[in-house]
Amino acid sequence: MTCYESGCMVVGSMGNPPSTPEYVENVVFENVYCYHSSNAAWIKTYPGQGYVRNVTFRNVAFDDVNQPIYVSPCIYTGQNCDSSRIPITDVTWQNITGTARYNIGAGMYCSRSSPCDGFHFEDIDIRPLSGSGDLKYLCANIQNQATMGLQCTGSLAANWPQQLDGPR
Repeated sequence: MTCYESGCMVVGSMGNPPSTPEYVENVVFENVYCYHSSNAAWIKTYPGQGYVRNVTFRNVAFDDVNQPIYVSPCIYTGQNCDSSRIPITDVTWQNITGTARYNIGAGMYCSRSSPCDGFHFEDIDIRPLSGSGDLKYLCANIQNQATMGLQCTGSLAANWPQQLDGPR
């Protein structure tokens, strides 16, 4: 599958309205190409309730993507990010390759009240579109970071924007 100028592969928007639990599990996105998209492989929720678990993004290639890997528990609003009751667990990103428009390879913020766990990364090759410079992998409230297979290079703020409009 090829996606042009889109969100590409997305789980979400879940948890709106907050009183209605929503559940996503056992999903595989595989063999997808994204071009000039806002994101490539992302999970977005509102501060509601339910869960996201056992999701795999595999064999994903992309060119000129804002932020290739993105996780947020407070999509659009940037508010109440730490009150989300939607745990995001057991997510795998495998064989992910391409170019990031800006200097962000991943932006992953999980709710403090429901931290993410079971994130796994394997064969990640994200490069800056410019061909030079270091990419940032920003993380917050993810359990077991030391064994997830991706080195976080900094912390991510709760109100991180869905759409980047330049380097950070």
